Amino acid sequence: MIDSELKFEHKEFVKNVPFEARWFLYFSIESKFGENLSKLEEDLKIWNVEHKDAKAYYNKAVERDDKTYFAVTIEFDYPTYLNKEVVNRLIEETKQNFANFFHQKLKEI
Repeated sequence: MIDSELKFEHKEFVKNVPFEARWFLYFSIESKFGENLSKLEEDLKIWNVEHKDAKAYYNKAVERDDKTYFAVTIEFDYPTYLNKEVVNRLIEETKQNFANFFHQKLKEI
């Protein structure tokens, strides 16, 4: 039985160039998927969200110990990433959107 509670772990800000910035969102679930991880990853790769000045997409999954970790990337264009209110709103929307999509795909395994 797979634990279905996807937990938000943390977020990380990376700004490499002046015209865009990225936030990485990390989630975990207290389960390992074994052979089903490849299937789940294929399903998650189709998830993406387009906003006016940002886009979010699934990045990768890693199994460690008794957990599986998932990474999501949000790319913000300039000057959007300077507006903390917009960035925080889009991060929250992305967290919810990814969690909903994840749980939908988890039911299909």
